[in-house]
Amino acid sequence: MGLYNTVQLREDLPACFEYDNYSLTLEMQAKYLESRMGVIDGQVRERDEYFCKNASIFDLTGKKLAWGDITPQDVAEMRGVYYILSEYRSYWDRHEEADFTPEYVKKNAIARIVDGQIQTSRTLIFRNYQ
Repeated sequence: MGLYNTVQLREDLPACFEYDNYSLTLEMQAKYLESRMGVIDGQVRERDEYFCKNASIFDLTGKKLAWGDITPQDVAEMRGVYYILSEYRSYWDRHEEADFTPEYVKKNAIARIVDGQIQTSRTLIFRNYQ
């Protein structure tokens, strides 16, 4: 697992993003429109490159945008706020349900992407990475 290889862990983040106050405002919609994502569905990276293996990226509405081995470089041009869920939380735990609520996504995220930067902590990873 490459979780600690590529992203600096922070201690100032909450234990859960459920109440982080980010929402789909007009400003956020504009940021989404100017974003570029470097994740190709199912991409495989070397172990020392990726932040998380087989993770999924979601927007604020709960829409799954991509999945695969995610590196900080893949998300560097993403503007706005997104959430990263582990393979278990984004597929195996909910494989029969097509829709994800924003609340589920925020509550189960192992990390958040804010304007091209992955933000995470030990607490978020240990709590939600299964």
